Amino acid sequence: MRQTAPRPILLILLLALVSLVGYTLRSNISIAQEYLAPELGLTMNDMGTITAWGFQLAYAVFQIPAGFLGDRYGARLVLGLAIVTWVIATLGSALVSGAGAAFATLFGVRFLLGVGQAATYPVGAMAIAQAIPPQRRATANAFFISAALLGAALAPLTLAPLMVSFGWRAVFLASAGLGLLTALLWFLLAPSPPSHPETGPGERPSLGAQLRASLALLKDQNLLLLSTGYLLHAAAFFVFIFWFFRYLTEGRGFSVLASGFWGSVPALTAFLLAPLGGLLADRLSRGPAGVRARLRVAIGALLAAALLVMLGANLAAPVPAIAALALSVACFNATEGPVWATATALGSASPGAAGGLLNFMGNVGGIISIWAVPRMKDAWGWTTMLGIWAGVAVVAALLWSLVRTEPTRLQPHVGEPVSSA
Repeated sequence: MRQTAPRPILLILLLALVSLVGYTLRSNISIAQEYLAPELGLTMNDMGTITAWGFQLAYAVFQIPAGFLGDRYGARLVLGLAIVTWVIATLGSALVSGAGAAFATLFGVRFLLGVGQAATYPVGAMAIAQAIPPQRRATANAFFISAALLGAALAPLTLAPLMVSFGWRAVFLASAGLGLLTALLWFLLAPSPPSHPETGPGERPSLGAQLRASLALLKDQNLLLLSTGYLLHAAAFFVFIFWFFRYLTEGRGFSVLASGFWGSVPALTAFLLAPLGGLLADRLSRGPAGVRARLRVAIGALLAAALLVMLGANLAAPVPAIAALALSVACFNATEGPVWATATALGSASPGAAGGLLNFMGNVGGIISIWAVPRMKDAWGWTTMLGIWAGVAVVAALLWSLVRTEPTRLQPHVGEPVSSA
C-alpha cells in the first residue's frame, strides 16, 4: 500500500495566498475607517476599541481552540470554513449602518473576523507539519508567514484608491470578493488531510485522547520556553507593525505622504529577505545538529534585529536609520519559519494546538506592546523606547537558547511513499 504524497509546492502557494488575503481582510478597516468613522459617528477611540477588544482579543483567545480543531478535522475543512467566516464578517462590515448601532454591529463582525482568522497560522503550520518533509518545514513556514507582509504592503496601495473612488463600503466588498475567491481555490485545490499518525486511514483519535494530548503541551517546558520567548519577540516586533508610521511622522519629522512611502519599506524588505531564515535553518538542520540548528538561526536573527534597532534608533540621518530599521524587521521575521517549525516538532502529536499556543503567546505580547508603546514614548522618548524593546528581543533570544530539542523529534514525512513490506 502507498499513500499519495500531497503536492508540497501547491500547498505552500495556497497557504501563502491565504496568509496574504487574510492580512488584507484584517487590515482593511485601518483604511476604511478614514471615511467610515465620520459617516457612522464613530471616534478614533471607538475604532481602537473595536480593533483591540473586538478583533485582536478574539484572534488571540481562539488560537488554541482553532489549532485543536485543525488537529481533529484537518486543514482543508477547518481553514476552508475559517475563510468563509472571513467573507461573512467582511460583508457584515460593509453593511453596517449609522442607525445608532454602528459601534456594536462593527464590534461584533470584527470579533467574528478575529475568531475566523485565529485558524490561519496554527492550522497552516499544522498542514505544513503533516505534508512537508521535516528538512523543508522552516522554509515552508517562512514563505507562508512572510506572505502576510506582502498583504500589508499591498492593502493600502490597492484599497485606498478604491475607497476614494467608490466609498468605504467598496473596501469591504472588494475584500470579501477576494476572500470568496480564496475559499473556492482552497476547497478545490487543497489536499485532503493525511491519516493521523496514531490511527488508521480515515480514523482519528477519540476526543478525550486528543484533548489530553493537547493539554499535555501546557506541561512541555521546552514549548513553554519557546512560546514565552515568542511573546517577547512579538512584543518587540509589533512596535514596527503598529507604530512605525507614527515614528516616522513624530519621531523623524516626515510628512504623512513621505511616511506612507517609507512606511512600506520594512514590510517589503521583510517579505523579500525573511524567507532566507527558513532556507538557512532547513539547510543547517540536515547536518549533525538537526533541529537544534533551526533555533540557532532564529536566535542569531533576533540578536541581529536587536542590534539593528539600536543602530537605526541612534542614527541621525533618516534614510540610513530607516534602512537599518527595515533590516531589523526582516531579521525579526526571519525567525518565524524556524520557530514555527520547532513548535510543531515539539508538539508533534498535536501540531495545530502547539502552533495555537505559540501564536496565543505572541498575540498577548502584541497586545502588551500596542498598549505600552505610546506610554513609553511619552515617558522616555522614541530613542530610549526603541532601545528598551531591543533589550526585550535579547531576552527572548536568551529564552530560546534554553529550549532543548533533539534531532529525533523530527517526524517522518507522513506523505512519503510507504513500503508494503
